[in-house]
Amino acid sequence: MGIFLILLSLALLVFLVFRGIPVFFSAVLASIFCLLTAQVFTGGMSVITGMTSTAQLADSTAKASYITGLASYFGNYFWMFILGAVFGKLYEVTGAANAIANGIISKFGEKAVIPAILIAGFVLTYGGVSVFVCFFALYPLMLSMFEKADISRKLIPAFYFAGAGTASGWMPGSPQLQNTIPAEALGVPYNAALVPGMIAGIFEMVLVFAWIYWCVKRSKQKGEHFEMSEADKKEIEKVKGLKLPGFLLSLVPMAILLVVLNFTSLGAPTSLFIGVLAALVCFMKQLNWKEIWPTLRSGLMGGVNSLFNTASVVGFGSVVQGTPAFATIIGGLTSISGNPLIVSTLAVAAMSGVCGSGTGGEGIALPIIKEYFVGSMSPAQIQGLARISGLASLTLDSLPHCGLVVTVIDYSGNTHKDSYIQAGVANVVIPIITLFVLIPLCFMFGFA
Repeated sequence: MGIFLILLSLALLVFLVFRGIPVFFSAVLASIFCLLTAQVFTGGMSVITGMTSTAQLADSTAKASYITGLASYFGNYFWMFILGAVFGKLYEVTGAANAIANGIISKFGEKAVIPAILIAGFVLTYGGVSVFVCFFALYPLMLSMFEKADISRKLIPAFYFAGAGTASGWMPGSPQLQNTIPAEALGVPYNAALVPGMIAGIFEMVLVFAWIYWCVKRSKQKGEHFEMSEADKKEIEKVKGLKLPGFLLSLVPMAILLVVLNFTSLGAPTSLFIGVLAALVCFMKQLNWKEIWPTLRSGLMGGVNSLFNTASVVGFGSVVQGTPAFATIIGGLTSISGNPLIVSTLAVAAMSGVCGSGTGGEGIALPIIKEYFVGSMSPAQIQGLARISGLASLTLDSLPHCGLVVTVIDYSGNTHKDSYIQAGVANVVIPIITLFVLIPLCFMFGFA
């Protein structure tokens, strides 16, 4: 009965998010429902205690509540979200993201549309630019390239997610949150399980390249063409004549961030801070210094909003963890798979799907995984666990209700009916296939 009630609470959360209820209110309502039903049918803690108790903040042995789950996540990852958002904002307002995209696309030429766009998306996001900022930097360029290559605009979301929304987020060394959160939570390097991670990442990129080539070929066989709208013309005009920083100069802050993150012990927050400072120095000519504080504030608020939404869902995870039936679920999952890596993969992927967010899925699942499994694992196995968690978070997170998916499809003038299947294969199906490659690789190289 208790397990059914937890599943019902999860279903309520998904339903409310699908209905467009803001994430915070969806999480609070689902948490209250979970606590109320658990108290009535299985003897769990009261709704008031489960929602408001702060005991765990002072005593780690106390039961978690909604507010302690939210507060702990918010505090633990505050600087990573904030500084990452500010770093991306600087790349946006200075045109550095556009400069990198322009540079890569021009080097490939107009005929190499597919590798140019996919590699540009990969480089920008692996370099630390958020997937939201990356999309708005690439979009005008994609429109221009699609027109010249006469590729149907309904493939824009698939192109974008194939390059910017797959391997760049979880591969070893990436400064994206899907990689840094598991590393921070489990205490491993950001390039943990380097060899199996790189092999699986290359495998994933080969698959998405092949898929996009097939989609374009299939689209042309069906007689589909690019149709330029008035909105498209305005998007292209926006970037014409902009004074952008040089291509190589635009890469410098990214390179500094990656080096500091992966070759020092300073940690993700300090690495991101150094990356922000490097961006301020490198792009000083492009920055409007009279508007610097509003610019930084805009990046700050974007990071706070993203962090708070994620922490809101993590609070729901804390409530679920405090129910009497939760231990039964963990025991059942362990008995089914017999291996912590398999359990973790299922947990992170499932929670990412529920939240429509990879970081949200990691936020709910990783504290539970750490409590129940890490103590019995070797350092190498924990590295494998972190790498697999990063990839698992980027599988079901991109189901149709994902905020980024909705934004990209709507902004590009498409519909889920026309564009989601192509995009979904790129950023849901192929990542799941990649999991079936990464897990055996971790066993093969001693990380499982």
